[in-house]
Amino acid sequence: MKTSCSKFLLLALLAMPTLAAAEKLQYIDDEISVTVRDAPRNDATYLGVVKSGDRVTLIESLGPQSFAKIRTENGTEGWVTARFLTDEPAAKDALISVRRELSQAQSRIRSLETDLKTAQSELQKAGPALELATENDRLRAQITELQRGAEEVRQRYNEQKARRRTMLTGAGLVGAGILGGLILPWLGRHSRRRRWGDF
Repeated sequence: MKTSCSKFLLLALLAMPTLAAAEKLQYIDDEISVTVRDAPRNDATYLGVVKSGDRVTLIESLGPQSFAKIRTENGTEGWVTARFLTDEPAAKDALISVRRELSQAQSRIRSLETDLKTAQSELQKAGPALELATENDRLRAQITELQRGAEEVRQRYNEQKARRRTMLTGAGLVGAGILGGLILPWLGRHSRRRRWGDF
């Protein structure tokens, strides 16, 4: 008897590390099935089941710790335990919706990041063109300034040209007057001599 007890203890001790090694963290599944019955009693006739996340219409309730009469989406009416009914959709359905929204948001972020990289690349390519545009504007301003200066020089030149023309006209008139003043008396003397000589 002692030998079989020792063997049993030895086997139990050898099996313990195996049991301990097999332990791991687990969770309770949120897939709940609730039995639908034809009356508000646990021993009433079975009509079917509703699962976690199924939508039902509440027809009547005998209290949160009792039974509730429901109608399933396929039209079956029956009684279920009231504590399993809630106004909110099942957590797994909400999680699916949140995951879908997260996936869409991540996709949108990737798209925006791609658009941003494209815009940055285009901006880098356009950098020299922008610099050229700035240089163009500076050169245009210089050309405008030079044209203004050239117009001022042209006006001064025209004024001086008109002044010179006036001075030359005046000098011509003065010269003509002097020449006339010298020639006329001489012509007058010369014509007098002829007349006196004719007598």
